[in-house]
Amino acid sequence: MNKYIKPVLISAAVLLVVTTAIVFAVNIDKIKGSTNNGSSEKPSPTGRIGLKTPNATVSPENTVPATQEPLEKRTITLYFANSNAEKVVAEKREVETEKDTQMERLVFEELQKGPKSENLHATIPQGTKLLSTSTKNGTCTLDLSKEFVDNHPGGSAGELMTLYSIINTMTELPGIDKVQFLIEGQKQEVYIHAIFNEPFKRDDSIIEKNSGETKVKVETRSQIAIKAIKEKDMEKLASMVHPVKGVLFSPYSHIDPEKHKVFTKDQFKGLLESEKVYNWGSYDGSGNPIELTFKQYYDKFIYDHDFANAEKVAYNEIQSYGNTIVNILDVYPEGKFIEYYFPGTKAHDGADWASLRLVFEEYDGEWYLVCIAHGEWTI
Repeated sequence: MNKYIKPVLISAAVLLVVTTAIVFAVNIDKIKGSTNNGSSEKPSPTGRIGLKTPNATVSPENTVPATQEPLEKRTITLYFANSNAEKVVAEKREVETEKDTQMERLVFEELQKGPKSENLHATIPQGTKLLSTSTKNGTCTLDLSKEFVDNHPGGSAGELMTLYSIINTMTELPGIDKVQFLIEGQKQEVYIHAIFNEPFKRDDSIIEKNSGETKVKVETRSQIAIKAIKEKDMEKLASMVHPVKGVLFSPYSHIDPEKHKVFTKDQFKGLLESEKVYNWGSYDGSGNPIELTFKQYYDKFIYDHDFANAEKVAYNEIQSYGNTIVNILDVYPEGKFIEYYFPGTKAHDGADWASLRLVFEEYDGEWYLVCIAHGEWTI
C-alpha cells in the first residue's frame, strides 16, 4: 500500500507548489498594473484621485481637450500697382480666418505684405500702422498712423496707386462701398494732392484687366466686326463704333490722325450708297490725294482680300512692316488690335502681302472700334 501512497503525496505536493506560484504571479501583476496605470478611481473635480493616492496625476486618456474653432480658408482680392504706376492689378490670395477675424484688418495687413507677383509693386508707405478700423452704413473707416503721410514718396501717380489699391481692395469685401481715411484719429483735408476728408468710392477704371480676359473679349468683338465688314452690314458695324472717338480709316500701316478720315456712329448710315467723294489721305509713292467714295475706298482699302478667312489672325502683333513705320501702338496706346493677314506669294517674294487691322479701345466696359487700318507693301 505504501507504494501507492508515496506517488499520490508527491503529486499533491507538486500541485500545491504550482498553485502557490500562480497565485503569487497574479498578485505581482496586479501590483504592477496598479503602479503603472494609477488607481481605477475617477478623478475628483479638484484633480485629486482619492485619499489612498493623494499624489497621483490624471492620465492623458482621462483629460478632455479644449474645444478649438476650426480655421476657415478664404480667397481675398488685393490690388497692387503695375510697373508703370498707371493701373492697379488684382492679385488673388488664400488666407485662413477664425470666427472672430476682422476682415478689414486682415486684408489691409495682407496688402502691407506686398505682392507675390514680380511685376507688381507695393503701395502702402513703410512704417504705416493700422490704428483701428470699423465699417458702418457701407463706409469702412481706416485710422492710420502719420507714417502713411510722412513716408509717402510723393507724385500724383504714386498717390493714386496708394489710395486706390486700398480703396478697391476694401470694397471687394461684402458690405463696403466707400473708404474714409483718418490720420491719427483725425480727418485731413488733402493727402498729397487728392482731397482726403471725404469717403472714396471704388474706381474700376483704374483696374488693369486680366490680359487673358481682355484678349478673349477683343477677339470676340473682332470676329463680329470682320463678319459685318465682309457682309457689308453697316448697321452692325455702326453699333461697334467708339461712341466718342468714332472710327478712323487708314489706307496704309502708318496712321495719320490729322489726315485720315474719321466717321462717327451716326455718319455710317447710307455711306455705302453715298456718291460723295472723300479725301482719305495720299497714295503711297505718288503722293496724290486718295479721292474716293466710301464704297470705292471700301473695295480698295478695306476688303480687297477675304480677310474673314485670312491665313493668319494675330492678337496685338504686327505681322509685316514693309518699309513704312507702323505706329498703331503709338496712336492707340490703350488700344488692342486684331490683324487679319495674308503673307504673300513666292512668285512676288512675299511682297504682295496684305493685312487688315481692327483696333479696339475700351469704353464703359465694352470694346469699340476706333480704327480700321489697311496694310500692304509700300515703296
